[in-house]
Amino acid sequence: MTVRTITAFWMLMLCLCAPVAADNKIVLASGDWPPYLGEQYPDGGFAARIITEAFELEGIEVEYIYLPWSRALASVRTPEVQASAVWSCTESRAVDYLYSAPLLPYQYVFYHRADMAFDWDSLSDLQGLSVGLTQDYSYGEILSAAIEDGVIFGDVTTSDSANFKKLLLGRIDLFPMDPVVGEAMINEEFRPQADKLTFHPKPLRRAFYHLVFDRESETAPQLIERFNRGLQTLRQNGRYEEIIGNALSKSSQPEAALILRQSLVDWDSGTESGICNDS
Repeated sequence: MTVRTITAFWMLMLCLCAPVAADNKIVLASGDWPPYLGEQYPDGGFAARIITEAFELEGIEVEYIYLPWSRALASVRTPEVQASAVWSCTESRAVDYLYSAPLLPYQYVFYHRADMAFDWDSLSDLQGLSVGLTQDYSYGEILSAAIEDGVIFGDVTTSDSANFKKLLLGRIDLFPMDPVVGEAMINEEFRPQADKLTFHPKPLRRAFYHLVFDRESETAPQLIERFNRGLQTLRQNGRYEEIIGNALSKSSQPEAALILRQSLVDWDSGTESGICNDS
């Protein structure tokens, strides 16, 4: 079966199985990204909770369907799905999709063993260190260039979990990861060893997560406007901070939760690239 045939098959299945949105209801496709998003959570994860409540303030009900990430994104261009979460802004995606206002900021930080004295200001400070990377992830052009130039040794493996194991065993020195996800993973999979892992607060990379909508959809601009308005209300009335705080208290170590809560709540999107603001 060719890739084109497989894609067509899944799009057909989606069309047959997904409910059609009504005027006061949308269907949103997502991948699995604990603790932001996940079918295993009663509220779909804390990013989903923010999305749901933002739309609710505008009289819109959200129904979630969970798909592999590539299919979740592609499904937005079908009549049955109106949006997908969560995505960062790229020029290639901006060709086909419109972005909402920033939903949440995200960052990549360097995890390291707690008994390793580590500080850094520029990537040249990492000279000679081995950095664990997860296959098919993008860590940004700066880190990629440092690896290509031989400043850093990149050690690629198949999963974030495998990289944490290698870090604990001393087979790598550093592992860049979104600390919200990293703390949840440590809490879930490595709790007995949680005190042996920590992260440096300086971000390697910083950007925002958004909802995406089909650029060709006639209803997308209005949905974006209503979502943005609901999200702004959540940020103003304190509910946004409350949702984030509750989630971090369950998935992060107390010290890490304080650091992450500040970065997730107190942010300004004014410096973000214009490709996210053309809608």
